[in-house]
Amino acid sequence: MKKVIFGMLLLALGFGTMSLTTSSDYVAKTSMNNQKEVEVSDVAFGPTYTCSWNSCCESPITAVERDLTRRGLPVTTNYNFNSTTSTSVTYTLY
Repeated sequence: MKKVIFGMLLLALGFGTMSLTTSSDYVAKTSMNNQKEVEVSDVAFGPTYTCSWNSCCESPITAVERDLTRRGLPVTTNYNFNSTTSTSVTYTLY
């Protein structure tokens, strides 16, 4: 049992130190050097909705998903949070 735990610890430490050996600047530089063109796409934003939520007991994501279902939209609809208060969530569809 001790060997298994030691092996898992050694593996975790190995991955932690491995991430420190590669500089993020190097990764960004190489990917930018290999890129020849950039494609720009337009994102059309849809309507903005406000729904109520109970900030002490649930996530704003739950409130938005419940509101989407109430409006007849699939839960997988893409949205951005605009603002949250203690009683409401405002979000925009896109």
